[in-house]
Amino acid sequence: MAADAYCPNCFAMIPAGTTACPVCSAAISDMSDRDFREKLLHALRHPLDDVRMRAIIALGLRGEEGTALPMAECALRHPMNIEEGLEVIERLKNFAPSPEVFSALGILANHEAHAVQETATKAMQFFGYR
Repeated sequence: MAADAYCPNCFAMIPAGTTACPVCSAAISDMSDRDFREKLLHALRHPLDDVRMRAIIALGLRGEEGTALPMAECALRHPMNIEEGLEVIERLKNFAPSPEVFSALGILANHEAHAVQETATKAMQFFGYR
């Protein structure tokens, strides 16, 4: 018997083999139509830490414009997950310096966790931001 799964749209638990989510009515097959970048950005809202972390790592490796702020916002939504915040900062170092990266680091410099705040401030210095 197949285990329950998460809806790829709203992340509600759904029975395996379901074709439409009973919570949000999304067609489960629609997720496959999204491009990889969009899937990764969406995964930043997943309820499981390890799924979000894999999305952060993948987005960081890609270093694409328009992904730094969603990564920082993900870290703020989960302030107790300090490793997530630190990983976002580490991955932002793969990005080219830009106003978006500066804004993302500025957001993380105001994170609830002191370790994330300090690391974000050091990363801003790494990029030459003052």
